[in-house]
Amino acid sequence: MRKIAGLLVSAALLALLYAFIDVNGLWRAARAADPWWLAAGILFFIPLTLLTAWRFTLVVIGRIGFVEANRLILAASTLNMFLPSKLGDLAKAHVLSRRHGTSPSIAFAIVVLEKSLDMMSLLAWGVFGLVVVGIGRPAMLWFLVPVAGLCALLVLLILPLRILPFFLSNFGRLLPGRLAGALSAFAGSWQEMSEWFWATPVRALGVILLSVLIWGAHLLQFWLFSQALNGHVPVLENAAFATLSILVGLLPFTFAGIGTRDAAIVYFYAPYLSAGAAAVLGILATLRYVLPAIAGAPFVADFLGLVRRPDPAGGGLRRSQERKN
Repeated sequence: MRKIAGLLVSAALLALLYAFIDVNGLWRAARAADPWWLAAGILFFIPLTLLTAWRFTLVVIGRIGFVEANRLILAASTLNMFLPSKLGDLAKAHVLSRRHGTSPSIAFAIVVLEKSLDMMSLLAWGVFGLVVVGIGRPAMLWFLVPVAGLCALLVLLILPLRILPFFLSNFGRLLPGRLAGALSAFAGSWQEMSEWFWATPVRALGVILLSVLIWGAHLLQFWLFSQALNGHVPVLENAAFATLSILVGLLPFTFAGIGTRDAAIVYFYAPYLSAGAAAVLGILATLRYVLPAIAGAPFVADFLGLVRRPDPAGGGLRRSQERKN
């Protein structure tokens, strides 16, 4: 029922948006798109998937193979099309727990860490872009306050500073028994995962830098699409516009961000793209999610345990490896 409501909201927002733009201009922009830039942007999801899968193998210390990680990333992309706020990524925790012997709480903490790295990296690029945009458009600097603030908070959470366990443990005391117990358990799992992640600082910093690179590439895909539409958007300004559009698209009351993200793109890219061309960019931005989702559809049943296979040789993050003497 919730997804039907999301579809209706997305349809209503798109109808409202297209009522205020020149639909004929949308078709003209689509026909005038440069096919080479367009192809480069569309195919860019392949290296993005490969890099993301490689990072996942590094986050779990390479215990999941590169091929399996790619299948898992694609399956999560499929689920994210139908679940709000990227909850499809919880499939990764399911796989770590059911197939590779990781305790469920640690597996969940690993996925939360990975999503924190994603959001922190996206916001970091957004900060750089907003500073550049703000030189010519001071009003845009207002967006810098929440973007930079959230980025700084995520950096503090990712660093081995015990901030999240401290907050959860103290906040849990104000809640009823079951909720307090759940928060306390997650605080312990997060701390254990954090100590394990930072046990090798060089690897941890490498994963963080790789995350920043991956999200720079995500934003570059927006730039490739804007080039295809003859927008000629400066790279760092594109980083600001794309970051804000992605954040708006994460609001959970639409289907896969459709409608809210499109409206944000039309608004933020207005200095460089006509409303029709920006609407095409919104469609291409949605395609960024649709193509990996289609590619991951064959793997969803397997990774949700609907199709059972024997555990691969060599296993994964075994519980015995997590227990420390």
